Amino acid sequence: MPANSEKDLLSIGSQNAKRGGCHQLEFAGDHVVTARVPVLPLHLTFTLPSGARISAKAFATSDGKAVARCYLPEAGEWKWEAKSSAGKGVASGHIQVDETDLPGKLRASQQDPRQFVYDNGSYFLHSGDIAETLLQAGEENWRAYIDQAAQAGFTKLRVRLAAAADSAANFYDTHRKQLNLPFWDEVEKRLLYALNRYPRMQFQLDLFAEDRDELDRFEEGDPLTHLAVSYITERYSSLANVHWNLASKIDPAKDSAVTLQALSRLGKTIYEQSPWHSLITCGQPRYANFLFDREKWCAYASLSSLGQVDGSYVAQNASLTRKPLVLDQDRAEYQLAPLQPRYYFRRLFWGVLLSGGHPTYQGLDTSGQGRGHHAGIVGYYDACHSARLKSGAHDLLHIQTFIRETCGSLVGWIPDDALGGNKPLLAKGMRSPNSDQCIIYISNPDAHEGHSGKKGEGFYSDQNAGASDIFTTFNLELPFANGTARWFSPTTGEWNGQVEITKASTIFLTPEPGDWVLWIQRD
Repeated sequence: MPANSEKDLLSIGSQNAKRGGCHQLEFAGDHVVTARVPVLPLHLTFTLPSGARISAKAFATSDGKAVARCYLPEAGEWKWEAKSSAGKGVASGHIQVDETDLPGKLRASQQDPRQFVYDNGSYFLHSGDIAETLLQAGEENWRAYIDQAAQAGFTKLRVRLAAAADSAANFYDTHRKQLNLPFWDEVEKRLLYALNRYPRMQFQLDLFAEDRDELDRFEEGDPLTHLAVSYITERYSSLANVHWNLASKIDPAKDSAVTLQALSRLGKTIYEQSPWHSLITCGQPRYANFLFDREKWCAYASLSSLGQVDGSYVAQNASLTRKPLVLDQDRAEYQLAPLQPRYYFRRLFWGVLLSGGHPTYQGLDTSGQGRGHHAGIVGYYDACHSARLKSGAHDLLHIQTFIRETCGSLVGWIPDDALGGNKPLLAKGMRSPNSDQCIIYISNPDAHEGHSGKKGEGFYSDQNAGASDIFTTFNLELPFANGTARWFSPTTGEWNGQVEITKASTIFLTPEPGDWVLWIQRD
């Protein structure tokens, strides 16, 4: 992912702003505050060039500033007005927003609700990574992690706001009397670092993670918990690279009715309080089907499974929702590890993408609980060079190359394993909306017989499989009889010849051993 040339996407005061960026207004004097009242009785109304009006509140930073922010989806002249809680005018002004090529916030595509696009209409190819403690103050390698994630082609990082998976105590001071504003300043510092350099990289912020006590406090009306939620959404929702995960591993079979009710209320609260429409989701246990389709606040399914090289879990959940299906967890290089990580994750990414889903890689244990060689926040390439990782994500950039040089996006594309004979462990297929183009991933594993893995039980052939060292033949049943097929190497990112097609039912032989991708176009 190329970096922008150090653009400041957070404009301040009278500075000209950038469409797709964020603008900040600062107030002093009577509005200087402390952590005791970090969300201010100072109400902002922004009038957009289109005439739409959006309301927001000011918040406090640790240096005593009173700050209000707006995300900028439209170019032109914006107007703003600040009033006290009593309705008294405090200040007003305008913001000149210039047109730019910035992508803006992430959305579900209106043309295809299973795919993501940015506000400017450009396609978002989901290449996820997990870096749970990246935003915690004690993590010194955060810059290298972000930089190298971008270099490796990751477009989304899943991170945690709570210091521990089961405790959000770091949100507050040691006596739980007020918010821990220095921590929230540090979170912002890291998010802005990424936004200014890699505006196409998204951060999925896990709010309460597995802290059910904090969720229950929210449901019970605890003032400090409600204050934290309001503060967090006002401060970060206006950043184009932020969207939300309310909590992790929500399980109706184990979580209390109070917790489930709290989750629903929390999602509704953030959805209604955040005027900039950041996406919201909620994590579930491994193998659980999507639960939140009927919740208006839930923008996409956050799923967790295992061995999804055939994309079967995505297909299973596709019958439950029309929302995007994100596989936020599968195998990791350190846990439930594949024997051949680079081949496995290459196969996983192609398999999930061509099933209409959105895949995620996981390298080291970034939970904060791990110890030793396979744990910690370490830049991807640094971890590979020190033999902590085995190059599991080395081929993600080649997927981006393929999409860029062929269809440009998968919006509107239809998963179709029948193209390869309904053998998804061997061939994954997808066709264009007009059925005049096809993508076929030929995985050519050296072992797949007897595969029966499901919900963690049975035999998972994918865990020990590698790319076969022999050529393979396969049958395709295409939706057209005349066209051209080009071979793409998913390990080098290079094209390797083409063949003419003269009939719909065609037998192919791979040009070399290993796995391959076919790009097929009708004449």
